[in-house]
Parts: sequence; C-alpha cells; structure tokens
Amino acid sequence: MGKFTVQQMKAGYKFNLKAGNGQIIASSELYHVAEECLAAIERVRRHAGAAVEDQTLPARQPLPFPKFTVRHSERGSIRFYLYDEQGALLAHSKHYTAKRSCLAGIRSIAENAPGAPVITG
Repeated sequence: MGKFTVQQMKAGYKFNLKAGNGQIIASSELYHVAEECLAAIERVRRHAGAAVEDQTLPARQPLPFPKFTVRHSERGSIRFYLYDEQGALLAHSKHYTAKRSCLAGIRSIAENAPGAPVITG
C-alpha cells in the first residue's frame, strides 16, 4: 500500500504520494500552510479515479474537471497532471520517457491514493 508523505520546506509544505516500494508516484506544488496541503491530499483521494485527457494526441476531446492530463514536457519527456473540480493543480508526475509508463503512474494513483495513510514529519 502507498502512503502520502508531507514535508515542511522553507517556504511551506508539499506532499509526495509513494507506492509500496517507496517510489514517488506524484508530487504536489508548495502550499503555504499544512492545512492546505492536507486538504489537497483529500482532493487527490477523491479524484484518484478521474478521467484521463491525453494531450499528446493530435485530435483530442477536452474533458471537464476533475481530470488527469497527459502531455509532453518542455524537456521532451511525458508527464501527467491531476486537477481538481475547480481546475486547480493537485499533483504531477516525474518525467517519463514512455507514455505507457506515465499511464501506469496514473493507474498507481487510483490504486494507492484512496487508502494511503498520511505521514508527516
């Protein structure tokens, strides 16, 4: 089972969702206070099974929020992003070299996030 780890940084708080093997599945942006970070974790849990909008395809149909988006990064890799119902970014992946691996990361969120404990420290 995965877990959310919350870290205090110099300018605020961020979380990582880690798989059972310790690998980071997704990371958050920086939040100013811990409560905002914890609230974002709850929204990740709620939207872990959101639809996927593949923006790497030439012809794509935009989906409503909440959703995952899959797109090419400025570095030429591929990443996913999870947005809540208001369109706010909740989490993003690492840089992948293959779309198949990126999509597996999204499936891993669906499997790990809903029941993942939150570890602070």
